Amino acid sequence: MTTRPAHRVEVSRLVPVDAETAFARVTDPRHHPRWVPLTRYDGPTAAPAPGVGFTMVSGPGARRGRAGFVDRMTTLQHVAPSTAEGTVGRNVVRKDGPALSGTAGLDVVPVDAGRSRVVWWEEVRLVGPWPRRANERAVGLFLR
Repeated sequence: MTTRPAHRVEVSRLVPVDAETAFARVTDPRHHPRWVPLTRYDGPTAAPAPGVGFTMVSGPGARRGRAGFVDRMTTLQHVAPSTAEGTVGRNVVRKDGPALSGTAGLDVVPVDAGRSRVVWWEEVRLVGPWPRRANERAVGLFLR
């Protein structure tokens, strides 16, 4: 039986900073609440590294310590880019539930000394018995 690739949601932006700076800003989960409203970070104070788990909690009172939508993740890959060498940086996390499963990531592509392209992508679905393709597409609509 062949496994079909997951449905991918992807958004990219050209940013006016070098790839190394962009990567440090967008891939550190401790800074995630800067980019996602109504979200708090629950996890270690150390920088991201493969094997390190963390949790994001989203909801109207999440930033005040209240309960919300729990999104547990584990960093699978964290490789910095290099503008000088033209290498892409990649941060990949596994969604560990309780509501979402799959993978998500940020790729940072050097454009030149002062610009880079940040690509956010997710291949996730709701945990449960729903048909996979419909599930992934519904989650994808919400993520967009």
